[in-house]
Amino acid sequence: MGRDATRFICPRCGQFSASNLVWAVLSQRKLESRQISNASGWIREHQNVELSSLDIDFLLTLRSPSVSERAAKILLEMGKRLPTIGALADFHFSSPSNEHWLAISWSENFVEVQYLFVEVLMGQGLLAGLVSEAMSPTPPLVSLYLTPHGHQEIQRMRQGTSSESAIGFCAMWFSEKLRPIWTEGIEPAIRDAGYDPQRIDGVQHNNKIDDEIVAMIRRSRFVVADFTGNRGGVYFEAGFAMGRDIPVVWTIRSGRYHRVHFDNRQYNFVDWSFEKLPDFKMRLQNRIEATLGKGPLSKAA
Repeated sequence: MGRDATRFICPRCGQFSASNLVWAVLSQRKLESRQISNASGWIREHQNVELSSLDIDFLLTLRSPSVSERAAKILLEMGKRLPTIGALADFHFSSPSNEHWLAISWSENFVEVQYLFVEVLMGQGLLAGLVSEAMSPTPPLVSLYLTPHGHQEIQRMRQGTSSESAIGFCAMWFSEKLRPIWTEGIEPAIRDAGYDPQRIDGVQHNNKIDDEIVAMIRRSRFVVADFTGNRGGVYFEAGFAMGRDIPVVWTIRSGRYHRVHFDNRQYNFVDWSFEKLPDFKMRLQNRIEATLGKGPLSKAA
């Protein structure tokens, strides 16, 4: 964490860090409620992220997910919380303890959260349960469970339809000394190409980590695999993606290409060095766009 960064634990956004300059800039801006809901939603999906002043414009110009996308986010979260068939969860939408659902669903207020739960997910037969009263200014208490159709839809989403995904998954060595390669190279390259950069260490989950990696790759549009450190897990993740016809973009530290297993040396690697990270970021972004085109989260999309 940067020396001028403060760490926060927010009931809505979760855990993140932000530089003092971020707050100085934001305090001078009049933010719309939709900008706040989008930013908090993104932070909730990227736990423990460290925000700098370079991230401000990105956060405030995020694309608002569609109603169906937001409902899908809720459904996937319900799948994590109710893995057992027939398990129930009680919700009182106005309770402060449920503030995290605002971020999970990228919602401006609890009326939107209630609508996504009741009108969309229950209306589509993905959730069922008992509602204490009709929708009103005072949100009702709802006891919910996943229907068979809901379980099937969660399984379908976890398996993924990669051609419709916005996720760019990164497989790499999680050594602290390689953190700048992620924060200054790979992550902004994926983001600026119009995709959602994800690493498994930045995703909250309750599953075995190898199961979560497989599930994340299944949902991804492509994988950036950095072979610096010659980690076995990176070979597995790249191979798994290729087996599902998910494109892999290959990266390696300059001067380390000879350490890559000879079966993988046929691929065209984007190399990097600590001294030229902006150049690496641009070349990687160009490679992603040349391979896949601009992503759905691009400002130009």
